[in-house]
Amino acid sequence: MLFCIGTLFIASKSFGQANPFINVLPSNSGIVSVGATIDIEVTIGNTGPGSAVPQAKLRPVIQVPPSVTFLPNAQQTGIPAGWTILTNNGSQLRVCNSTDPIPVNTSRTIILKVQGVTITPPQTFSGNINFGNGSTCANGPSVVGDLTTDNSALSTIEVIGIPLPLILNNFSVKSDNCIAHLNWSTSSESNSGKFEIEKSETNTAKWETIGSVRAQGNSSTNTTYYFKDDNIFVNNKVILYRLKMIDIDGSFTYSSVLNALLNCDEQNLSVFPNPVTNGKFNVSLNSTEKLEANLTSTTGQLIKKITLENGINNIDVSELSNGVYILSTKFSNGINQNVKVNIQK
Repeated sequence: MLFCIGTLFIASKSFGQANPFINVLPSNSGIVSVGATIDIEVTIGNTGPGSAVPQAKLRPVIQVPPSVTFLPNAQQTGIPAGWTILTNNGSQLRVCNSTDPIPVNTSRTIILKVQGVTITPPQTFSGNINFGNGSTCANGPSVVGDLTTDNSALSTIEVIGIPLPLILNNFSVKSDNCIAHLNWSTSSESNSGKFEIEKSETNTAKWETIGSVRAQGNSSTNTTYYFKDDNIFVNNKVILYRLKMIDIDGSFTYSSVLNALLNCDEQNLSVFPNPVTNGKFNVSLNSTEKLEANLTSTTGQLIKKITLENGINNIDVSELSNGVYILSTKFSNGINQNVKVNIQK
């Protein structure tokens, strides 16, 4: 898998104590076949230390080699809210944070689609942040040196002449209360084996496999897939997901990373105090039904079964060792609710 991320250079232009940066990264390890499309993930953020980058001040430009071309604006569906495409001539695409100031220590992800044109070895493409003087993206000239490199990132993209083993058209996740619905589709598969769904409840450094879906195997038509994750911990709201796309021979690639905002706080079960320090904790249940709950170790070993009724339920765990346990139950609507219980006597 051939890609590299260029060195990031901190911008010389600043807005108070704002300090923007840019990074670029292609999907599919930067390999695309002629006629196929590939996503370029552009990350733009603010390292601070003290103020937001004002709206309509950034003019990031992404420049690609002649071996690929940007799809028309109508097909660029990965532009986040508050951002505008200013220009797109196929080889260069420029955006602007039209109504989106960027606070300190936050970033924005822009997904741009390019299509393979000419077979080439890996070629460099770049993303540069430039700046504007206007209060909107539609007016006000750019500063002198608008096309100079104030801040840049580099990566590579390679165009090949044979079809990829698997072409992932799209990958999306939607949240429904405390359930995540994952949908994706492929336009071409060759000897594809399966998709493993991976989840992270902390950051991209720690992933767990939560399920798998069998792939079509060999196909030249659009194939759609679906996976439901209803096993969510209520003390997490933003969950990260990615696909591990595994071929029959065992080789694999990863999809881009998506996140789901899950409103688990709207559920009917809560635990307090947590951490548990006196050998007992309470479970508050707002439900017309009596529920059976399991208290397990983090490895899935059943510790004890608990019956929960509407109101406050007092649970004695004085016999348990210190550590993290999982209280899990399932409501009649099919939602699994899980709470991490931290026992510290």
